[in-house]
Amino acid sequence: MEPVSGSVLQSNTLGLSDAIWDTQSARATKGYTEREAQRIREYVINRGGFIYMPTHGNTEDAMRPARRVLRQILPEYHLTVIPRDHELYDSFYELNGPLRFPVRKIGRTLLHHGAYSQLQGVFIDGRLAVLVDTEAMIHVMDGAVQKPFFGHYQDRNKVLDEFAPAAARQLINIVVYAVTHGNISDYSNYIPAAALADEDAERVPKTAPKTTNRL
Repeated sequence: MEPVSGSVLQSNTLGLSDAIWDTQSARATKGYTEREAQRIREYVINRGGFIYMPTHGNTEDAMRPARRVLRQILPEYHLTVIPRDHELYDSFYELNGPLRFPVRKIGRTLLHHGAYSQLQGVFIDGRLAVLVDTEAMIHVMDGAVQKPFFGHYQDRNKVLDEFAPAAARQLINIVVYAVTHGNISDYSNYIPAAALADEDAERVPKTAPKTTNRL
C-alpha cells in the first residue's frame, strides 16, 4: 500500500491522474470509502493480515500520507518504532537491525530523505501488522531492475545496483515474517525442501545386502 503524495501527482511522476490518497493540500482530499476502510480493518485486525507501506524517507512530508491512511483505517492503533531486536530482522537473514542506506545525492536525485531511524510499524496484539518502510526498499529493487536513468544520468543506476542486494535481503525478511505470522498465509510449520529431502532419505529402508545362493 503506497499513499501517493501531492507532489508526485502534480508532477505526474507515476502517470496518475487520480489517487485514493492525495496530500496536495493541508487536508486529505481523497480517502477510502467507509466500506473500503472496514474491509481493510477486517483483513488486518480480524484475519491477521499484513500491510507493507513504503514511503520516500522519514521526513514530515514523506510520512504525512502514511499517517493519514493509518488514521483512517486504524485510528485506535499508534505508529511506533520497531525495536532493533524484533524478529523481523532475523526471520531469514541475520541483519542486526534495520538497513542503513547512505545518503547519496547525484544532481537533484536523493536516494534517501531525512535522518536515519529504525523502521516504523503498527502492532496489533503484539503482532507487527503494518510495516512503514522509510527506506523505500521496494523502489530500490524496482529501480535496479528497470534501470530508469539513461544518457549522461545512467551512472545513477550504479547506486541502485549497489543498494539492491541489501534491500533484497531486508525485503525477504519482511516476506518471511508476513507469511509466518497471522492467519492469512500461515506457514509457521513450514519445513524447507532440503530438510524434507533429508527426512525422506532417513525413512527409506536400507537395501538388504545381496546373498549368493549356493547349491
